[in-house]
Amino acid sequence: MRNNDDNDPYLPSRKSEKDRYIIEIPLESKMPKTDRLPSGFDPIQSIGLEGRAFRGLAGGRIPWWILITGWIIFGGFVLLTLSLVITSGFLSSLPLLVINSIPIVILWRGTAAKFTVDRHKNKRK
Repeated sequence: MRNNDDNDPYLPSRKSEKDRYIIEIPLESKMPKTDRLPSGFDPIQSIGLEGRAFRGLAGGRIPWWILITGWIIFGGFVLLTLSLVITSGFLSSLPLLVINSIPIVILWRGTAAKFTVDRHKNKRK
């Protein structure tokens, strides 16, 4: 059996019990939570990308030019289809009316959020 005192010539001599060797091992640091951007190649990832874009749009954290472009593209298409649904007069097209109103609600929320964000910025200055 090996004696542990064989390594003593290589280590500095300890003068007292207080002079112990202390090894500090850092705790495992947690990785910051990163929001992985889905690639969008399969349907679920595509839905995730659309949801991420609509959350950014509705949150008011986008530039004004993107919001105005959204109103022109999405709002124009939705208002066109809403006018067609209303003029057709069919009750069966009511679900289409509800589904088509979702982008208008998202754009409206984004515009309202953008105005409140800009008001808060102006009050701080």
